[in-house]
Amino acid sequence: MMNSLFYLLDLLMALPLLMNGLGAFIAACCMSIMISFSMRGYEGITISDKEKQMASTLGSAVMSCCVFPVFLPVSPFVVLPAVGATVVRYLILYKLAKSEFKEESFMLTSNDSFEPKMAYDSLKRLVDIVIGVILLVLFSPVTVIVSLISLLLEGRPIFICQTRIGKDCKEFGMYKFRTFDTKGNKETITKLGKFLRPLRLDELPQIINIIKGDMSLVGPRPELPSFHKLGMENIAGYSSRLLVKPGLTGWAQINYKYTTTLEEYRIKTAFDLYYVKYRSFILDIKCLFKTPFAVFLTLLRKED
Repeated sequence: MMNSLFYLLDLLMALPLLMNGLGAFIAACCMSIMISFSMRGYEGITISDKEKQMASTLGSAVMSCCVFPVFLPVSPFVVLPAVGATVVRYLILYKLAKSEFKEESFMLTSNDSFEPKMAYDSLKRLVDIVIGVILLVLFSPVTVIVSLISLLLEGRPIFICQTRIGKDCKEFGMYKFRTFDTKGNKETITKLGKFLRPLRLDELPQIINIIKGDMSLVGPRPELPSFHKLGMENIAGYSSRLLVKPGLTGWAQINYKYTTTLEEYRIKTAFDLYYVKYRSFILDIKCLFKTPFAVFLTLLRKED
């Protein structure tokens, strides 16, 4: 409830835009609230962690610059409420507000049963196809540019196809830009890969997997067979995450870090199980809109 009240700050910051007309005010509100939501500016997960506060602030600034040209025809001042709210969050809210974020609220740790959601799953497949085709068209220039740079810098192959585990334990080939070289039986990340991986641009070819039906826009991470075997043998309830298709982004991906140990993998699986149980279009939208925050946090941590 408190998080929702904080969004009044964005509304108050946009009120002066009424002098430029109702259209400018609505545009400013939409822009400011969208950035605050995407960068999780008012959530306990951000307020309770200084590193996440910095990621949210930097991300908000970058998003303001990127979205500004879209709203520029409405008014040159529409970006000001978003910038103002970002500054207030960083200099005032994060200094005064106290929050002890509990990961358990985003996880499923009990042995709950999972009910089928036939209507949702069927409609989601249609949404995946439509949005997948749109994304394929929108990102085709980026894909072409990255492919040409990869060809010039790293040579062939440009793309790789990795074996991953999907819905109902079925294997499929997941497409990615190649970001590793194998030299002397040792994999080393390429120069281009150091740029693509933190931004997750190496995953753009997975749009093809979404259109084909191997993956969805939102779902658990598509795992390598070795991680799948580790989970099946050591984590209770792990198989339940395979009731849905893996996703390009997902609840665990936006709320938890990249896992390197079995205990971390148990925690991440609990996030996945939460998604499987409570999956809905509302939860999917939250995952999609909050993915930019996860990307900025990865960049800040310099993780791959």
